[in-house]
Amino acid sequence: MKIIDNNLINDVVEQAKQSPRLRMNYNFHNSLQDKCHRFLNALEPGTFIPVHHHPDKDETFVILKGKVRVSTYNDQGEIVTSCVISPESGTYGVDIPKNTWHGLECINESVLLECKAGPFVEHEVDGILEIKEGKDIYLAGGCFWGTEHYFKQIEGVVETSVGFANGHTTNPTYKEVYTDATGYVETVHLKYNPSMVSLEFLLQMFFKAIDPTSLNKQGHDEGTRYRTGIYYTDAQDLPVIEKVFSEVQKEYRHPLVVEKLPLQNYYSAEEYHQDYLDKNPTGYCHLPQSLFEFAKQAKDNVKTCPKCQGENGRD
Repeated sequence: MKIIDNNLINDVVEQAKQSPRLRMNYNFHNSLQDKCHRFLNALEPGTFIPVHHHPDKDETFVILKGKVRVSTYNDQGEIVTSCVISPESGTYGVDIPKNTWHGLECINESVLLECKAGPFVEHEVDGILEIKEGKDIYLAGGCFWGTEHYFKQIEGVVETSVGFANGHTTNPTYKEVYTDATGYVETVHLKYNPSMVSLEFLLQMFFKAIDPTSLNKQGHDEGTRYRTGIYYTDAQDLPVIEKVFSEVQKEYRHPLVVEKLPLQNYYSAEEYHQDYLDKNPTGYCHLPQSLFEFAKQAKDNVKTCPKCQGENGRD
């Protein structure tokens, strides 16, 4: 089953923001490749779905973002049960049996996953919620526009952002980082699902997208802000990082100049940098298109990509 990632959720939320009306019936079940008939519903704060029932189908609502109150009613219009579903409360879903009156009230900006073909089975709910249990790694691979877009293509990467890592100022702006006077490096924060993709594989993919022997330069971009690095928040990740470094070093005559350090600090870049190549498909990128196509097809058992290696300066 495909995991619903934050990009898909945020897209639906944006659709809701653009209209004063509730954005219902955006049917995503084809893209989700699932037997259930599913909808993602973005609800604006204060939205109320009137009391109703479906006599021939069960319903299940699973919250993905925000808070929604779900109430059931008897034939006299009296509330029988009422609960708030939200990630913060630990209540992620509620089943509505057929022939049961129910209504929903959005408490704050929310996204619901709705199934009208019967309740979810346990593993499906767990699969959706695995995005809450992701692990983190921070990777610097030159210009963060292309590096983020590259990793977004890899199955198991559930969230990305771009920002600045391991510098010596507070709340740096892009213009400040661009001077190379702040010590920061353009970095991509990855949140990934370890049951779908391993850190080792992500690091192998990272090395396919950089020249690890080039100091402070990737493609046409030069400066300490474009240095390469792996920055970790969990010390248990270090043996994996060391293992991949050792394996990659064997492929080069010159020593690797990629940093491998604990993450000291990280600040998100301005909004226009986030998902830059999604917003600007023809925008500047130091990585070849073939790398993005390769990443889309890559699975955790893929070890080499000779064509892509050649395009990125491997010896």
